[in-house]
Amino acid sequence: MATSSESLVESAQVETGITTVYRALDELVHLYALDDAALVVDVPGFGRQVLHAGRRPLHDDEHGFHCAEPGLYLQPPLDDLVLNDLMVALATLALRHDTRVP
Repeated sequence: MATSSESLVESAQVETGITTVYRALDELVHLYALDDAALVVDVPGFGRQVLHAGRRPLHDDEHGFHCAEPGLYLQPPLDDLVLNDLMVALATLALRHDTRVP
């Protein structure tokens, strides 16, 4: 069985960028036994995007993610600025990659 990092690398090689971001969110939930994870990015040309673990809908945006600052939102919270920056960078690159014209 592949480790989490191997599955993320494989996803990055064969899936879309956004699929890889969703897989990374799901892996974070599993790895840290979190209740939830969401990622907010604001990419020029794409606007605000909210990616939610499990690709679940936001249900009336009860957490206010549509107005939240870009970043990684975990429940319970983890204080890891590097992880936050890496996830925002991954999502930004994924959006730019998936929408570029070949």
